[in-house]
Amino acid sequence: SSSSSSSRDKDSDDSDAHHALKKVEQKHFELFLALLKSTCDVTVFSNNPGIDLHLKLRGKKNHEGFHCLCGLISASTVLYNNFPNAE
Repeated sequence: SSSSSSSRDKDSDDSDAHHALKKVEQKHFELFLALLKSTCDVTVFSNNPGIDLHLKLRGKKNHEGFHCLCGLISASTVLYNNFPNAE
């Protein structure tokens, strides 16, 4: 009898630990998306005409394809975060 109750306690502890791990992983992914979006936004902004940070610092602008890719990634993170099933 005590063996079965300790088994249930262990299963409960495993379930609690698994649930806590999933919550931490979810938070980690949300922070990763926020960092990715911010990095892409800064890259796109700093390459815009009038700002031209890359031109001033490196002597040339970023490749237009890279500029567009960063814009698409940033927009995709916003769509993902606002998707109705996102938690």
